[in-house]
Amino acid sequence: MASRIGAIIAIADRKSENLVESLPDESRARSNIEGINGICRSLLQRRTPILPTAKVVSEEGRKHNPHFPLERTIYNSYQQPLRIWRKAYHDVMNIDADPAMSADEVTKIDTSLMAPSIGNLVDRLKEIVAEVTQRNNVLKKIIDEGVPVQADHGPQPLDSDEVINALGIWLREAVDGPFKLDETGLRVTGKTPPGTRVMSATLFGALKKFTDDYELIQKTRKARER
Repeated sequence: MASRIGAIIAIADRKSENLVESLPDESRARSNIEGINGICRSLLQRRTPILPTAKVVSEEGRKHNPHFPLERTIYNSYQQPLRIWRKAYHDVMNIDADPAMSADEVTKIDTSLMAPSIGNLVDRLKEIVAEVTQRNNVLKKIIDEGVPVQADHGPQPLDSDEVINALGIWLREAVDGPFKLDETGLRVTGKTPPGTRVMSATLFGALKKFTDDYELIQKTRKARER
C-alpha cells in the first residue's frame, strides 16, 4: 500500500516539477508554486491524507511563512498545482476502488439479460447518470467562465469532476457492500451491521454543496434572462 501511495505522489511530483520548470527562474510564481507543491505533498503524506484545498494549503503555508499566498490568491492564480495534487489525493483515497466508468461506458451497459426489475432500475440509473453528466458539463462551463473569488474567506470552489467520481465510487460500493439493491431501491437488510455508515460526511457535504451551487446558478441565470 505504501509503495502504491508513494507512486501516486511521485507522479504528482513529476507533473508539478514540469509546471515549475516552465516558469522563469527567480520569479515569484515559481517560488509560490514550489511552496504550494511542498505543502500539498506533506498533506498527502500524513497518516490520514488531507484534501489540499486553497484554504487548507494557505493556512498550512502561512504557519511557516507569513508571506505565503492567501487563499484567494491560490484560487485565482495557482489552480494548476492544486488540480494536480487534488487528483493525487483522490487517487490515494480510492486506491483500492474499481476504476471509474466513463459516461460513454455507462450507456453501453446491456440490461437485456438482467431480471426485469433490476434491468429497469439500471436503466433508470443510466438515465440519471446521463442527466447528471449533462448538468455537470454545464456547471463546469459556468465555473470556468466565472469571475475570480474576491473574499479571503469565501466558499471553496466546487470541483465537480471530483464530486461525480466520488458519487460513482459510492454507488458501486453501496451495491457491493452491506446494503441490498432490489426493485424497491437500496435498503438496509437484517445482515447489515448496526451503525453501518451509509455515506461519509465529506461526500454528503460535497453532494449537498454541489446541488446547492447548481440551483443557485440556475436561479441566477433565470433572473438575468428576465
